[in-house]
Amino acid sequence: MRLNAGAHLDLTHAFARRLADRGRGGIVLVSALGASAGIPNMAHEAGSKAYVDALGTALHHELGPVGVRVLVMRPGNVDTPIIEAFGLDRGDLPLRPISAAAAVRETLGALARGRVVHVPDRRMRLLARLLPTALAVRVNGRMLGRAAAARAAAA
Repeated sequence: MRLNAGAHLDLTHAFARRLADRGRGGIVLVSALGASAGIPNMAHEAGSKAYVDALGTALHHELGPVGVRVLVMRPGNVDTPIIEAFGLDRGDLPLRPISAAAAVRETLGALARGRVVHVPDRRMRLLARLLPTALAVRVNGRMLGRAAAARAAAA
C-alpha cells in the first residue's frame, strides 16, 4: 500500500509544484487495468492502484490549466518481472505481453497528446472496452488464484 499509494502521492507532491512553476511538464502515474473493478486474489493491490487512478485523474484536471500534463497508465499485459512475481506462466497468458519499451513509448505519446488515461497495447484496449467487467474480474481472479495455488504447492 505504501509503495502504490504513498510513493505516487509523495513523488507527485514533490514534482507537481516545480512543474507548475515552470508552466510545463508531465507526470505519469502507474495504475493497473483492472484496479477500479477490483481483482480477486490481489484485492489490496487493486485497491491501492484504484487510488492511483483517482489521484491521477484528479491531478490531470487540477494541473492541466497550469501546463502540467498528468496521465494514468493502466498496464494490463506488459512483459515485466511482475508476471513471474505473480506466479504466472507467460505461455498460459491469453495474449502475448508487449515489451516494457513499447508500453513506455505508447504511454509517452498519450501523455504528449494530453490523454487522461492510457492502456498500452491496442489489443488490451479493445478487450477492456468489449469484455464485460464482471467477466474480466472472474477471469483475472481465476488466473491469479491458480497461480497462487501453484506457488503454495511448490513451497
